[in-house]
Amino acid sequence: MIPVTPMKIATILGTRPEIIKLSALIPLLDSDKRIEHILIHTGQHYDYGMDAVFFEELKLRKPHYLLNVGSHSQGKQTGLMLEKIEDILVKKNPVLVIVQGDTNSTLAGALAAAKLGIAIVHVEAGCRSFNRSMPEEINRVITDAVSSILIAPDDNAVANLKKEGVFGEIINLGSTAFDAAVRIQKFVGIVFNTLRKDFGIEEGNYLLLTLHRAENTTPERLASIMNTLNEIAKDIPIIFPIHPRTLKIAQENNVDLSNIHVRNPQSYLKFMSLLAHARFCITDSGGIQEEALVFNVPCLIPRNETEWMRLVDAGKNVLLGTDPDKIKQGILSLWDDSARLQQIKHIKVDYPRHVSEKIIDIIAHHG
Repeated sequence: MIPVTPMKIATILGTRPEIIKLSALIPLLDSDKRIEHILIHTGQHYDYGMDAVFFEELKLRKPHYLLNVGSHSQGKQTGLMLEKIEDILVKKNPVLVIVQGDTNSTLAGALAAAKLGIAIVHVEAGCRSFNRSMPEEINRVITDAVSSILIAPDDNAVANLKKEGVFGEIINLGSTAFDAAVRIQKFVGIVFNTLRKDFGIEEGNYLLLTLHRAENTTPERLASIMNTLNEIAKDIPIIFPIHPRTLKIAQENNVDLSNIHVRNPQSYLKFMSLLAHARFCITDSGGIQEEALVFNVPCLIPRNETEWMRLVDAGKNVLLGTDPDKIKQGILSLWDDSARLQQIKHIKVDYPRHVSEKIIDIIAHHG
């Protein structure tokens, strides 16, 4: 029997959300004998708290290539990634490149592959905020336009892709974010026992906050939102594992965070434990909007639009907008209304399981 040569596949990632959402897929790619898997990390997130600890906790092996690009302006960062990724792809010559989501790493990986004529699988394709002022929206649209296989998370994403007339094959599978959250669900209670003491909190008696998107971290917008939250935090405990860039902007502009429990970025398990036991969360993160669903935690979104309208339309998540008064009203009204809180928790929204396994099947068929 003539031995079958494994197909070379490169996965390109660079940020916490990509690491998490691909954490169930990467081990499958590594263990499949039909595949020679090459893992490329751009270093878009480049410190231990935002990056390496997630590899450790999610039991992922080290990348073959760590590009250490780091933080730069949008264009410079994408350009540096593009140049370095292209060199690797020329050297290794994979038949397929996998990218996830909407980061600069996603865009650079997709462009490098497309220019070399390499097929692209875009995981989480078709998500749209319809706000072209957001860098993430530009990254999504361009990546979808050059991808060969588009793994859509829901019907809304499929509709967006069909409307745009993308040339690649659209496959509605669901989101790998759910695979990752379900994978660690059994550990969150154990971890929370330690966090309860360290943070001085009790289950259901605090809010969990994240804020990092570019549109929410301009000096004016950040001050506006945080002044409101800091006022609320006089009476309601708010835990805020702060993104390094958000912290830098807050410090440079003397944004008052004195009443908020500001913490360094948390490891994946610790953050998921905080999320699972919060009364509800406030976030502008698309990934956390999905993860909150796994733990049945209501999610309030301080944005004017979201890529995950399916969860808003279902009543599980609430789109607050960015007006400080509306944010305050939304938070206080839900905190004080236990009946409404339970009503939201009782809403059932199904999400597909085993999406990562299905992606492996699609890739194998492609080969």
